[in-house]
Amino acid sequence: MVENKITKNQIEYIKKLEKGNEERGQKIKQFLKDKNKNSIEELTIKEASELIELIKKIKSDNMGDLYATGKQISFIENLQKNEHAEKLTENFLKNKNKETVNFLTMQEASELINELKKIIDKDGIQKERKITEKQLNYLKKLLKTEEKKELAYKFLTALNKNSIEDLTSKEASLLIDKLK
Repeated sequence: MVENKITKNQIEYIKKLEKGNEERGQKIKQFLKDKNKNSIEELTIKEASELIELIKKIKSDNMGDLYATGKQISFIENLQKNEHAEKLTENFLKNKNKETVNFLTMQEASELINELKKIIDKDGIQKERKITEKQLNYLKKLLKTEEKKELAYKFLTALNKNSIEDLTSKEASLLIDKLK
């Protein structure tokens, strides 16, 4: 059975973990020697994962640079239950200039976990999000005629809502579809 070669992200991550940390550099050299490999590029995905876990245990010289733990990364992946959570994670990574969750620091991973937990309730169901600003502005544009205002009023009454600002994002999408 041929094992898959190390990924580009794993190579970059190992190099980033090693940067400026002599103890980690020594651990990598010893690991390669033990595996009869000349460079990290010769490792398999499985071996690279094993190496990453080993060198992450070695304290960084800069506490702010401690990378997310395997437990944090796993928890983040488990919270990816819907498109909204995936989009939130994608935007978070983009804002932090990170390619994957593997490059997050422990602090950043904690921040992301807290953000994800806000949109997922204890049963793993996405919490109802409020109407977005974009939806609200679009609805206001659609409500130009009396006929559409009447249709919106009936929709709101059926949902026992006082105004379009009280709608959830999902309800706003339904109303937008009705008004188009």
